[in-house]
Amino acid sequence: MFTATLDKAEYAAEEPANLAFALKNKGKSPVYVNKRFYFGPEDAPKNQKEVYVTITSPSGQKLPFKFPYETGYPKTDYFTLLEPAQEVKADYPRNLRGNFEFKEEGTYTVTAVYQNTFGRELGLDVFQGKLTAEPVRFQIKK
Repeated sequence: MFTATLDKAEYAAEEPANLAFALKNKGKSPVYVNKRFYFGPEDAPKNQKEVYVTITSPSGQKLPFKFPYETGYPKTDYFTLLEPAQEVKADYPRNLRGNFEFKEEGTYTVTAVYQNTFGRELGLDVFQGKLTAEPVRFQIKK
């Protein structure tokens, strides 16, 4: 199970909007996962993201992702074996303002998708499915 949580439900105009990621093994067997949680735009090649985030504005428009960059391959220590019922969290939250502009007042909807493609090149049998977190909503107040 993949979750994305915000630190607050309401933000002032320029206040950081921090999104945290976590993976929990809901299965019966251990599984390797990539805990780097690098995020990029939805349309980036699969090898340029482990997570992508889409945000819908109060007027229903999908916000463009700003400032993508190529990250390269994750280090070996980004991979961890998750035992059943065990959870791993991102080392730090991502400030959404670094990649999105919130120009409107109102409610935004964030959807995060975990879709790792790395690890096999290191000889690890890594989970490579697609997991979509429950959407989260937040308000921007001017």
